[in-house]
Amino acid sequence: MRAAAHIIRAATLPRHRTTPRTRSRYIMRGVSNKLDSSASRVVDERAVASTRWLSLVSIDYVDPSGKARVWDAVRRPTTSSDAEADAVCVLAVLRGKDVVESETLLVRQFRPATGGETIELPAGLIDDGECAETSALRELREECGYEGVVRSKTPAVVLSPGLSDERVVMVVVDVDLDDDRNANPQQRLEGSEFISVIRVPIRGLVNTLDAFTREGKQVFAGLYTMAWALENAP
Repeated sequence: MRAAAHIIRAATLPRHRTTPRTRSRYIMRGVSNKLDSSASRVVDERAVASTRWLSLVSIDYVDPSGKARVWDAVRRPTTSSDAEADAVCVLAVLRGKDVVESETLLVRQFRPATGGETIELPAGLIDDGECAETSALRELREECGYEGVVRSKTPAVVLSPGLSDERVVMVVVDVDLDDDRNANPQQRLEGSEFISVIRVPIRGLVNTLDAFTREGKQVFAGLYTMAWALENAP
C-alpha cells in the first residue's frame, strides 16, 4: 500500500560538547576463576513448538565442567540457510542544502509483544536471495519512502543471545534530500503495518530518545546503545 509518509520533524536539540575520538587496543584480561566458556558445546536440539514466524526449541548442551544442561531458545524459520543474517537495521543519514546538521530517521509503531508503541530504526527481515544492502534499501523505501545509497554495513551480529540466535546487519545509508526522488517520500507499507516516520538530529540523539521514554514509548535497545555511545565516547 502506497501512502504519503507520516513524517514528524523533531525539534533540534542544543549542541553538546564533543571530544576527539581515540582508538585503543582490545585487551582480554581474566576476571573469573571459572573454566573458559569456550569449552561449552551443543549436543542436541529439539523442536517444542512452531508458527509461521517463530520456532521454540530446547537445546541440550554441556558446560565447561562437563555438566549437561538445557536451554530454551527461539529461532526464525523464515531465514534461509545461506542468508547473510535474519534482518537488517538502517541508519539513514540525511543530507541536503537545507539540512543544518546531520539527521536520521526513526520509526514509531505498535508492537504487540511489548503491548505499546516503540521507537526503532527502520528495519525488517531479509527476503530470500537478498543481500543486506538490497534489503536495507528496500526497507528504507517501504517504511520511510526515501531512496538512498549504501555507505557501509556491519557484520551480522546477534540481537538477544540469551533468547535467540537472531542476527542483524546494521547498514548506513546516505539519503540526499535534494534528490528529486526524495522530494515527496511515499511509504509502501504492508496491510498490517502502521508506521510513523520521525526525523531527528543525530547530535543529542540520546536526549531525544529519553524524551520518548518519558512519553511511555519503548526504545529499541540497539538504537539507544548507539545513541548512548555517541554521547559518552571519549
